[in-house]
Amino acid sequence: MKTIRFAFSGFGNIAKTHMTALRALPIVKRVPVLPVLDTLITRDPERNRAQAEAIGFRSVVSTVSEAASDERVDVIDICTPNHLHDSDARAAIAGGKAIYCEKPVTDQYESSEKLQQAVQASGLTEQLAFTFRYHPASMRIRELVRQEVIGEILQCKISYRRSGYLNADRPISWRLSGSMSGGGAISDLGVHALDLFRYWFGEIDEANGRVHTHVKRRPASAGSAELVDVDVDDWAMIQLTTASGVNGVAEVSRVALGAEAFEIQIVGARGAITCDLERDAFPAVQFVQGRAGALPEPSSLALIPDEKTTMGFSVDNHFGALHHFILRLAGEDRWPELVPTLRDGIIVEKWIDRVIAQSREGRL
Repeated sequence: MKTIRFAFSGFGNIAKTHMTALRALPIVKRVPVLPVLDTLITRDPERNRAQAEAIGFRSVVSTVSEAASDERVDVIDICTPNHLHDSDARAAIAGGKAIYCEKPVTDQYESSEKLQQAVQASGLTEQLAFTFRYHPASMRIRELVRQEVIGEILQCKISYRRSGYLNADRPISWRLSGSMSGGGAISDLGVHALDLFRYWFGEIDEANGRVHTHVKRRPASAGSAELVDVDVDDWAMIQLTTASGVNGVAEVSRVALGAEAFEIQIVGARGAITCDLERDAFPAVQFVQGRAGALPEPSSLALIPDEKTTMGFSVDNHFGALHHFILRLAGEDRWPELVPTLRDGIIVEKWIDRVIAQSREGRL
């Protein structure tokens, strides 16, 4: 069987999730090509070599350029901090490798736009990890909206709440540095919320909002008495309108202790759709009058594990996205409208950049 050999830039939790999904792919699904965990790119090859070899990596190197110059490598999977995405992707372009990139595209809207233009000019296959498009409830919601099951969509509220950054003793990291991440909750979680608005309802026509930092100082490192200022948000609210006339609100938080959820509330002229993407594979559908009959099931559910092979929503979402990427590389893209590209990321980043700027200017 033909193989597609992946080089991973980064060895953190998200990279390991990608690896887990790819390793499981040929076990769970019949695939036309075999994904291979070929090369690990890490700043400390010797420290990570034994673990990498135990996983099955053929090669361990210290730079993306080394992996991209290897003729045996087909894909660079970018799982590094946001400020490194640009250089990683450009090294992949120089080596003629396909690109699978974690969100956001880069840490700054302007650099993301320039990178996307370079990738587009290269003609290389690329995909951005907007993995919630591959959530089973998310795909079902899109089909419900497409078939107008609850009528014309009037409004939508998305609230994506996490809590890991409420603890003020949690030290500074790249995710809490504006120069490395580009933003806080709005860049980390907000990109998913705004992408789902576009995925379900079409282009965003207007977006306004504000960001706020509740925990303003943190230890410089674990156990350190030195406190440093936090320059990214841990909460954001965005009001938006789509070109199709849907009014929406997106709230994202990384300090919502006890209220963690990814809640969706959609109101249509004939009913409503609700679900929590943290817990629900099937959205609940209610009607102003009558009951729901048989609800439509999208064919794209074939991309993810079924109820007997599920590994949990987090891994399953990545599984579906990487499965789709593998199929595209093999020339079998049956769901082109589903694919999240770097261009999708840039559109979302434009609106996020606008909201951050509004907050800095004190306009809202």
